[in-house]
Amino acid sequence: MSLPKPYYEEDGIRIFLGDCREILPELKDESIDLILTDPPYGIGYQSNMRTATKKFNKITNDDNNTRFSAYPLLYRLLKNNSCGVFFCSFKNYAVDYLELNKVFDIKNCIVWDKGGGGIGDLKHTLSTDYELAIIGHKGNFEIVGKRIGSVWEIPKVFPSDMTHPTEKPAELFTKMINVFATSDCLVLDPYMGSGTTLVAAKLLGRRAIGIEISEEYCAIAVERLRQEVLKFD
Repeated sequence: MSLPKPYYEEDGIRIFLGDCREILPELKDESIDLILTDPPYGIGYQSNMRTATKKFNKITNDDNNTRFSAYPLLYRLLKNNSCGVFFCSFKNYAVDYLELNKVFDIKNCIVWDKGGGGIGDLKHTLSTDYELAIIGHKGNFEIVGKRIGSVWEIPKVFPSDMTHPTEKPAELFTKMINVFATSDCLVLDPYMGSGTTLVAAKLLGRRAIGIEISEEYCAIAVERLRQEVLKFD
């Protein structure tokens, strides 16, 4: 297999449609400066939110742990002295930590305080108003700029504005890119979803590659990227 033609390519941003486990082996070794991704958690998540026109479908491959087989592939692509940021749920933090630690040097976990959780079980559980992101290093990576804390308070995306059931704010991802990569970096998101990582990269003038198995979300990501261009015209 060879690298497929990009679904979208413009201004240093490329999107590939397909399963990342098939596309990642075709990318060049040690070509990526930062991995920033929010993979399916393997918990069969079903959002109860509705947009103006429909209810979100279940996320592809969110009923298994296929992401684990991608971790060694991602390590190979990452440049030495660089890092990866991997979101996970509190429900699977322990197993994700163990799997990532097989290939990366785990240094930190970011706690994203998103300012409110979902509806959930109102009688038996506390509101889950945070999410976690594990930081794995390759080599002797150093953070960019001044050292900061690991609890980040950034408001979540307002439900009616969401284009994906687990969409995270671009502000969160721009902060991560600024902390974990230099200005000339190439960012990779192998589980792109609706493209927030790529939008954040574009806002910062960085190059980025996104891979997404759903053509619906590839199309949404392209539209979001084009809207960002229009804002600056």
